[in-house]
Amino acid sequence: MNPTTRASITAVAAAVVAGTGVLGTRWLALGVAVIMLVMAVGWPRLLRVAHTWVSTAVIGAGSLIALGSVVIGRTEPYLRYMVVAIAAITIAALLTEVFFPSPRGRAVTGVAATAAGGAITATGAAWVAANRTAGAEDLVVTAAAALAVAAVASVLTSSGNVNAVLALLAGAATGSGLAFAFDSMPWYAGTVVGVVAGGSVVLMNELSRREPRPIDVWAGIASGVTPVLAAGVLVYVGGVLLVGA
Repeated sequence: MNPTTRASITAVAAAVVAGTGVLGTRWLALGVAVIMLVMAVGWPRLLRVAHTWVSTAVIGAGSLIALGSVVIGRTEPYLRYMVVAIAAITIAALLTEVFFPSPRGRAVTGVAATAAGGAITATGAAWVAANRTAGAEDLVVTAAAALAVAAVASVLTSSGNVNAVLALLAGAATGSGLAFAFDSMPWYAGTVVGVVAGGSVVLMNELSRREPRPIDVWAGIASGVTPVLAAGVLVYVGGVLLVGA
């Protein structure tokens, strides 16, 4: 999968978060759940886990439990049970090696891949937690939109360094512009989350550049949605510190 296709997937996933964020928390949770399931299918293939469907089951179930805990939580902090879900994913990744052992020499990498994928996927629930933070609803839409624009800007030229700068500038500009459109947040809050969104895209692009291009379609899709899920917890922190009460 080439960088342009991966960037397109990132932009689409971010647009899903932005669009469902406008509709409300329940729709946002549904959109994030779909992205989580896509990630759960593709991540084991991206990291070449021996038993892909076992890893998919652990990542998918653990991340959905994390999301559910955020949705049904009554009081802040909404992410307190997500930590428990991530710990459960790590334990489950270890247990799978007992019942579904990897080939000799690949056990540690298999456990690490599943645990890491589960942690990244589960943190996508932070998008919903940010949306439930008082005053930070518009910040979620702003961050997701900035992420989509930054993803497009990250493949405009053939130079990786130039693309990185363009992605950061595009994210910051989008965040700042939407901050002026929304009365619920100051301009600097939009700028900060815009830079964070652009940084997520840049980091994933750099990691992908150093690895062989994914041949499997699902693996390529997973690499595309990774920055969207990973940015969720950063947006949540931004919502609490910059906007939320």
